[in-house]
Amino acid sequence: MPGMLRGRRALLLVQLPLGLLSVAVLVWRVDLVEAVRGLPEIDYRWALPGLLMFTISKFIHSYRWRLFLWRHEGLPLRQLFAIFLTSNLANALIPLRAGDLVRVELPRRRFGIPRAELTSSVFVVETLLDGVAFVLLMFAGLVLLDVPPVFPSLLAGMAVLVAVAFAGTVALARVDGERDFSTLPLLRWLPARLRVPVAARIPEFLDGLASLRDVRMATRAVGISLVAWLAEVVVYWMMGQAFGLDLSAAAYLPIMIGANLIVSLPITPWDFGPYEVAVTEVTAAAGATRAAASAFALGSHLLLVVWMAITGVAAMWTLDLRPHDLVTRGDGEATDAAD
Repeated sequence: MPGMLRGRRALLLVQLPLGLLSVAVLVWRVDLVEAVRGLPEIDYRWALPGLLMFTISKFIHSYRWRLFLWRHEGLPLRQLFAIFLTSNLANALIPLRAGDLVRVELPRRRFGIPRAELTSSVFVVETLLDGVAFVLLMFAGLVLLDVPPVFPSLLAGMAVLVAVAFAGTVALARVDGERDFSTLPLLRWLPARLRVPVAARIPEFLDGLASLRDVRMATRAVGISLVAWLAEVVVYWMMGQAFGLDLSAAAYLPIMIGANLIVSLPITPWDFGPYEVAVTEVTAAAGATRAAASAFALGSHLLLVVWMAITGVAAMWTLDLRPHDLVTRGDGEATDAAD
């Protein structure tokens, strides 16, 4: 417990100055007065379908997640979807994207899937395929949009980075999981008491990469990723209509990418500040006035956070979870997947 408290203090010491800096940049770059004035003018005939589409996109992400875990037959999509929504809620409330850890712990408790396998599927495969999808969508944006001259260079650099990471991960996925990993030179640097447990987890970690071993399955996963993120483009387009933005549909592609890239960085609780700054800048660059872009950024963020809270609480209810279940480590027996 003292170690945990020291860790939380260290985290606070890091997050507090970052949070203050984010608020300062927010006040500097976002027209908060005009943003607040624009909130009552939301057209909910567009906003509500946009929120429903947001949930549909998360359902597609959940379907992709089940594909990553194909070795475990019979995993109920309904429960995986509820866990995904619960993790979204936890990510919105708990710093450092701790909600992603929910997607490691809850399936382990309910379905008996090893933590190492879930870790590689959530943090490695999912992140990698999101990067692939973003690069492909950015190439589409390069064709459809009038982008700044620096954009192609940034895209080329990101494409190279993603290609190298993809090739390396595929090579890692093809490593024989039956070999004796305790003799790996890298593990010799670990204390003797940790060497055997870590070596025993490596095959489980490799199992989480199994969806990348087969070309057909990997291609299918990339396709599902594109559909999921295109659904989120539709979400931001609908939100744009709700806030009266006069932008082309293609303009919401960089807006969606910018919004999701910034929320992947756990700078402040709820990502308040960084989200508004990033979305305001990208939306203004796409052709909206800064006042309209500010209202869109702040309003869409508030709507999405409230919606994530509603759907997350509903998902926790269907899973019979309480708030303390999200922050405690359970070591009981896994329940049957059909429960």
